[in-house]
Amino acid sequence: MYYTGKGDKGTSKLFKSKDRIDKGEQIFEVLGTLDELNSWLGLVSMEAGQNQNILDIIRETQNNLFTCQAHFAQADVNIPKDLVNKLEEDIKNISKNIKERNEFVLSGGSKLSASLDVARTLARRAERQALKLDIEAKKEVNKLIFVYLNRLSSLMYVLARLANDIYKQQEKSPRYYT
Repeated sequence: MYYTGKGDKGTSKLFKSKDRIDKGEQIFEVLGTLDELNSWLGLVSMEAGQNQNILDIIRETQNNLFTCQAHFAQADVNIPKDLVNKLEEDIKNISKNIKERNEFVLSGGSKLSASLDVARTLARRAERQALKLDIEAKKEVNKLIFVYLNRLSSLMYVLARLANDIYKQQEKSPRYYT
């Protein structure tokens, strides 16, 4: 069965919790945003098609997001110490293979790039929601997750630029009215 009906009154449980928690609590904003990001990355993976490098990074990110979600939900999972290092290594390697950008760019170009830019904004929202949880609820969270989410948005940015370079799409800079 794919439903229990236990959440029909607006409550849910975390892994170790004995008590039901209101679904309006900040923890569910965090878990929901991470889930949304992970689902969006599933769509991105379909757009990545045969680009194995991008696809591998997206799949690894999806697995890491499940680990982050489980940690926030108080499951017994470890946050690997090299989680951020691997991300930074990927960012550096991709940065070496893309054109340098010296200004903001409008989202778009290729469909893959635009999808990765949406993933970037979802990663930023996940980071904000997680930080809000940390401030408001004082949950015991491995602080490495905050750094990971911050770097994740940077990874999505460079992947979006890489996608446009691969598909030879000319990016446009925003126009400012003065």
